[in-house]
Amino acid sequence: MKNKFLAYALLIFIGSIGLINFSFSQHSGGEEILRCEILQGFIYKSFYLSSSGMKGIIFLQHQPDRLYSDLSIFEVFDADNNMLLNKVLDSGWGFRGFTPDNKLILSKGHADYTSEIKIIDMQGKELISIPEVGSRRLVFDLYGRDLAVAAFDYDAAYLPSVVYDLASGKEKFRLGPVPLPKSNKNKEGNFYWTGTRIFLPIGKDNLFLWGIGATILLQKYDGPGYIWKINDIGGNINEGKLLNEEYLAVSYFVPERKYKEGLAIIRWIDGQIVYRMENYIVNDRREKNLPVLSVDNLHLDENNNLFFLQDDGRVHKFHFKKENKTWDENLMTTHEYRLGKTIAAGKGRPQVIKGHIYYAEEEDGQIVIRRVKLN
Repeated sequence: MKNKFLAYALLIFIGSIGLINFSFSQHSGGEEILRCEILQGFIYKSFYLSSSGMKGIIFLQHQPDRLYSDLSIFEVFDADNNMLLNKVLDSGWGFRGFTPDNKLILSKGHADYTSEIKIIDMQGKELISIPEVGSRRLVFDLYGRDLAVAAFDYDAAYLPSVVYDLASGKEKFRLGPVPLPKSNKNKEGNFYWTGTRIFLPIGKDNLFLWGIGATILLQKYDGPGYIWKINDIGGNINEGKLLNEEYLAVSYFVPERKYKEGLAIIRWIDGQIVYRMENYIVNDRREKNLPVLSVDNLHLDENNNLFFLQDDGRVHKFHFKKENKTWDENLMTTHEYRLGKTIAAGKGRPQVIKGHIYYAEEEDGQIVIRRVKLN
């Protein structure tokens, strides 16, 4: 009996060690914020949300024998779920969401090639038209002032990145094409991918962030040189994004036998790296119990806590330490959110806006958008 008690106590002790730096919790389904009928003869495609609470839902004409639908319809609802717009789009055109200042983005093209982008207001007035976008991506600043059509990776060697003023619709800056270097190694002999990996307009003072290879710079549209420069972030830049008005997140990797992936949080105004997280992968096994270090699924809440949202509904949270303004990878908590069948059914990835996760489900011929608060 005594031995059984000791064994049981030992199990509790071992379990408590594992829980010192890691905790897990589950959360039920979220609050319903919109329910609407799926249009007859159409199928639901995806939804978008604006920063002011508007919702946009896209339907495609149901044509199972065709690769692309002839028609698409999108509906826009205000924050109180009043329908503001119901618009039919011609073949090849689609609704791509909202600008930061609540304008509508339309695109023409299929798969990875976009032949034209239009930005219109709620009355249908065309504000900006950008032809021959190709595989370049749309990047908005945080304030809704600038729109960049950015050429990434090897596209940057052949296509320019162009910035437009959202108020006037006029071009205000272009960078590139950027010629590829003769060598893809740095002076230490480490391998670095070439091509632009970060192009982010700030939206004030004509500033933009540019990342190429392993180097990150803050520059001005209308000025020579740079304001600050990080020569080597720690590996090949994978991608970057502005988390809020203060922080830039950059993911990177080193493709060696002992594969390294990393994440750096940078105060963009002065280029100071305030936090770094790294992991090594050998034979598909990760050395640390950390999420995939991608900025695509990384978010900050109003208290600057870091959240990694996984496609399976799990969220890994790293608490912000106000006293020294940083995070601690040893204080990770994991939460599992029941996001329904949104991923498995191909209904688009959940979206995170202002500390909430939004996701969509189909129920009895209706689309339901729900949200849950990040905890």
